[in-house]
Amino acid sequence: MKTFVNGKIWQWPSPAAEDAAHTFAQWMTVSDDGEVLGVGSGDPPSAVETEDLQGALVLPGLHDSHIHVSMLGESAEWLDLAGCRSFDDFKEFLRKYDAAYPDKAWVVGIGWAQDELSSSARYPSRQDIDAVIKDRPVILHRACWHIAVVNTKALEIAGVDLTAKSHDVAHGVIDVDENGATGILREDAVQIVEKHANEPSLVYTKLQKEDSGGLPVRVHLTPSIHELGKPTIPLPGACDGLVSCHRMKIFSDGSLGAETAALRIPYKGTENKGILMNSDEELVKKISDATAAGYRVEIHAIGDRATEQVLTALRAANVSPEKRPILTHCQILGEDLITQMHEQGVIGNIQPSFTVTDASYVRKRLEDTVLPFSYCWKRMLENGVACAGGSDAPIETCNPFQGIYDAIYRHKPNRPEDVLLPEEQLSFAEALSLYTRGGAFAAMEENYLGQIAPGFCADFVVLRQDVTEDHAALVAPDLVESVWVNGRKTYQRKKMDFGGAEAGSATAARVNKQTMTNFMGRTVALVGAVESHTPTAVVLRTSDGQLVNVTPQPGSDYGSKVVEVIGRVVDSETIQEFKTTLFGDNFDLETYDQFVQLAQGKFRHLFE
Repeated sequence: MKTFVNGKIWQWPSPAAEDAAHTFAQWMTVSDDGEVLGVGSGDPPSAVETEDLQGALVLPGLHDSHIHVSMLGESAEWLDLAGCRSFDDFKEFLRKYDAAYPDKAWVVGIGWAQDELSSSARYPSRQDIDAVIKDRPVILHRACWHIAVVNTKALEIAGVDLTAKSHDVAHGVIDVDENGATGILREDAVQIVEKHANEPSLVYTKLQKEDSGGLPVRVHLTPSIHELGKPTIPLPGACDGLVSCHRMKIFSDGSLGAETAALRIPYKGTENKGILMNSDEELVKKISDATAAGYRVEIHAIGDRATEQVLTALRAANVSPEKRPILTHCQILGEDLITQMHEQGVIGNIQPSFTVTDASYVRKRLEDTVLPFSYCWKRMLENGVACAGGSDAPIETCNPFQGIYDAIYRHKPNRPEDVLLPEEQLSFAEALSLYTRGGAFAAMEENYLGQIAPGFCADFVVLRQDVTEDHAALVAPDLVESVWVNGRKTYQRKKMDFGGAEAGSATAARVNKQTMTNFMGRTVALVGAVESHTPTAVVLRTSDGQLVNVTPQPGSDYGSKVVEVIGRVVDSETIQEFKTTLFGDNFDLETYDQFVQLAQGKFRHLFE
């Protein structure tokens, strides 16, 4: 048995205590097999083994209720297009990747958005890619993953008629113009090309080989309905250590950014209502087949028309509230749909970071009458809809603290004026609940996960800053001190030393001016020589000789020749500072640049 003492341990109020506020405990005892035995304040019970938390905040273990782990791992080697702000950027990123990875059979990328590439929101074309890479196939996924642009070589490999003026693709579209296929593929049309680029996945086999002592996280597998009946997926209810499988994924529509999310009112200025991935009968059959096999269902639905179809299908398939069906994304709803979700016991699996990344085009895409029911997390909770928080990584960052931050603020750290629907901002406790109790409820494991209490699994995270008092610290790069799963420490923050000063940024990608555009919106570490500084504006010359603007925190010290800035990349020129470390006047920028280039190359994943 181990006793953790001198902590600030988050305690949820009892479900019977309506409107009660959370409290904090000072100690907890954990059994050798990872169960919380007791929690309290004052003098702790005597124990053979104790761990001093040194006053740190301790939160319940965090759940990401919607994440594509295998894609997240694969994407580390893909071309990251998230930093593209023009078609010139788009082509330059392609050129650099083409030169850096000449042996890859396919060039696969992710992260572009047409609204960022040009003011007219023009989609990239196969000709744009052909101008840079034409001798090997290229497939570049939009940030939402519901559209891809491919080059001519990829279309030829897939057997697509380049000159045809129309294509018959069920639940998908191959865009054409007067010259034939443009290279844009929507929804299921992406699979026509993507299947040629994919390598067989051994994710289930590899996870089954991991015992509970080697896996550092809990994994709830959610196979696709298309895999139903195949021997490669786990049986419903299967559980082996930290790995389990209880539900099955079904798609009902596309995405808002791709204008394929199914809407009841057309997209602004168009007659387009998006794409339903199933007929009413097909969706009922898929739900019925999954539930008959013993799986719960989790259904992707972004648009209100898709949600309406899903709720109707759940009723037709006799899915009871006790089965806790899950509606993933829930981005565009209506008062009637929220009421039905509550009545049918449907859980909303929401992605708070979408409120920030989608804000730039939501008002362009949706009619004003629809906006009040868009990303309406607060309204859902107030109307009794149970919600769980997820990232949808690699679409968004997998950092759950970023999700909590975005649920609270709904705007970028440096753009408070851009908040999307401020009336939908959540309190800290509401946001934390999405990633703790909400995630446990969605997994049907609320009796032993989601809180730190006797009888629950000892899953918790120890933080270096008190985010209950300073919510902005949620996005600090060195926030997490340690992570514990079943009472076993699975992560401990590592310190990195540069010239005798702790950089405190082991989890931040290290960049210079040239490479920072690959990390738009993400936390990075940048070292530079101070060219000029005022209380509100700093200019650094980075290791590649270029200038970067820094928006400093109040009171930050730049009284050194060379500093390290930890912050978020706002645009191709600017970083919003979270923390600064002084490196003195003799730091070798040339050597540091070699380190940066290594970090961005073959061993990049080791430094992020």
